[in-house]
Amino acid sequence: MLKIISNRLTEEQYNIEEEALNASLFTTGNGYIGVRGSFEEYGSLRIQGAYIRGVIDEIIEVMEPFPDNEYMKKYYIDEDKLKEFEYQDSVINNLDFLLLRISIDGETFYPWEGKLLSWERYIESETAKLVRNVRWENSRGDITDFAFERFSSFADDHIYCIRVRITPINHCKKVEVISGIDKRVKTGGQKITSVLNESADKNVTYVHTLMGKKYGFETGITTVSNIFPAEAEWTGVSKDGLIYNTASFDAEKGREYTVEKCVYIVSSREGETAEPHVAGRRYEEYFGEHISEYRKIFEMADIDIKGDEKADVGVRFANYHSIISASHTDSIHSVAAKGLTGERYNDFVWWDCEVYQLPIFIYTAPEIAKKILMYRYRLLEQSRKNAKAAGLKGAKYAFCSSVEGDERVWMYARHPFMQVHINADIAWGIIHYYTVSGDIDFLRDYGMEMLTELCEFWKSRVELHNGRYEIRCVTGTDEHHPYVDNDAYTNYLVQFVLTKTTEYAKMFGMDNDYSEIANKLYQPIEDNGMIPQFDGYFDLSRNLEEAGGSNAVNFQMKSSGLYHKSQVIKQPDVMLIYSYLNMAPDGANYALNWDYYEKMCESSSSLSFAPHSICSADNGRMLSAYHYLIDTAYIDVYDIHKCGWQGVHSGCLVGAWYAVFRGIAGIVCREKYIEINPHMMPWWDKVTFSFYYKGSKYKVEMDNNSYLLETDSERDTVVIFKGEKCYINKENELVKKVR
Repeated sequence: MLKIISNRLTEEQYNIEEEALNASLFTTGNGYIGVRGSFEEYGSLRIQGAYIRGVIDEIIEVMEPFPDNEYMKKYYIDEDKLKEFEYQDSVINNLDFLLLRISIDGETFYPWEGKLLSWERYIESETAKLVRNVRWENSRGDITDFAFERFSSFADDHIYCIRVRITPINHCKKVEVISGIDKRVKTGGQKITSVLNESADKNVTYVHTLMGKKYGFETGITTVSNIFPAEAEWTGVSKDGLIYNTASFDAEKGREYTVEKCVYIVSSREGETAEPHVAGRRYEEYFGEHISEYRKIFEMADIDIKGDEKADVGVRFANYHSIISASHTDSIHSVAAKGLTGERYNDFVWWDCEVYQLPIFIYTAPEIAKKILMYRYRLLEQSRKNAKAAGLKGAKYAFCSSVEGDERVWMYARHPFMQVHINADIAWGIIHYYTVSGDIDFLRDYGMEMLTELCEFWKSRVELHNGRYEIRCVTGTDEHHPYVDNDAYTNYLVQFVLTKTTEYAKMFGMDNDYSEIANKLYQPIEDNGMIPQFDGYFDLSRNLEEAGGSNAVNFQMKSSGLYHKSQVIKQPDVMLIYSYLNMAPDGANYALNWDYYEKMCESSSSLSFAPHSICSADNGRMLSAYHYLIDTAYIDVYDIHKCGWQGVHSGCLVGAWYAVFRGIAGIVCREKYIEINPHMMPWWDKVTFSFYYKGSKYKVEMDNNSYLLETDSERDTVVIFKGEKCYINKENELVKKVR
């Protein structure tokens, strides 16, 4: 397990058992490409991975779930379709361009050979650089220091740089370097890629690859290697599935030698031509340009927590993974559930994107947030076709969105096909972005078209019963309960979307009016202020009856239970209304609902922890809020769900930022004012961070006595601080007592 050393999460010794998990944690990327933390000297299968956003094709996906109880058989798995299922879209693993092997007197450095005298590896979050420092002794007693560094450039999506500094400690032996590309990669255990063209000449290698036959995307990878200060002659070699350049030199004891490798990656997915690209620049030049661009994003998203190193390091590490998950240059693809850290969930874009992952970018990098939404706009026409095929109007977005926007849900799984809340989630993302940014041009030129089509979908999807509109036969955010009527999260959010779209339409002089449906759409709530998650929810058992075997855990379940008979839920539904949506209905009892649903939630989805942290903070339960925050930031470091090797839980990690912003600092940005109800952690000394609102920057500095909010805005901003109305601008900051 990683430990906090010198204020960063560090692997302090090589442990082969943790290699796959740490490959996920040590992913480097820039939103265009994600490169798992496999070793330069060898990229093991399951550990190695290099994924370009949206470079997806078809694989044979071997799935063998078995319905071991009534619930799984009747409500979860369609066995007839399971018999038919075979092919599925998936992100395709690119060739391993990390290949950089170093031999000392004929013995190649591998962590599992010779003797490791020291070892440390860590992500430098503030620079997005992966660092590994090793002192290695070979079988002859030759001791050599290796200092590895690598990063994916934020200045140029296509640049990836590697550097290793080699220092002989007690010898003057011959050093041989192999630098190039390993073509022997697999996706889902299969060989999907095929080489179209390749070359190796002196210090340059080039491979042009077909990434699959369904979509036919191609990639081109060029590597350029150099050794300083040695005068080494490079030779090109292609054999045994490798294509590389090799050079050797006689080393001097105590002298440092540097191998630099620049990789240039392009893909036909973004219209680039897969031609060789040779650049003669040094590592430090590329790194300087990268830092200049990366820090603009990182420093805005950074949260500084004084007095709690664990929380400070964890949140910063989570923010790093959030930043590298999203493209800052285009809308070819969007943010996936695993980012670009693994093949699990196939690089599909889910509802996590707009509800969980979008907020950090809305508040810290609105241009990136806009690109995320433009991905949905690009797929609007296909979404219209989806709705028409389902016999509905408007636009029906795919629950699992891939290359073309048609539905990519695993055909044998019943519940995702009913998770139509995706069509409210995307609308929520558009509204949330406009509310905070004030980007009227986006709303007019793109947002209203999407909102209108989504409202037309809901207009054709609702049903009129006994004078009220209902939404029947759905799966809400809680996937343990499919085939339910009037899911609370869905109904409340749909009403909000219909209302806001009608409001915006009037603003633009449009005729769209969905107020009749919005006013009559059923909003479930009991007389005591409890919100039933769906019709009949409170009539179910508060216990979970177990039956059959235990393989249901593969479906993110704590046990093989009869969930259709139980109130036990997978993840928040009702509590998202209070936390992420900030739309608690009149008469609802927050504390009562939180007490109840916290106990009913088994948190078998990683999307549970951040909302639970916010709900705990809102209700003054700061120890619970803290524990949930730590689970959010450290979910993969601690491998809470025992699957971190498949890729990090991006939708969870991004919640660490939001749990501090929304939960601890208590900020809710409304359309015309900022609402603040802080809940400071008693044992923290200070929290500092920044965010954007209506195009201006705001800085928060909060401790256990005071709350400081300052801005560069020249206009007055209305702030409702704990119910008190205030005004701030660049000349007039807000200073209030926290308690």
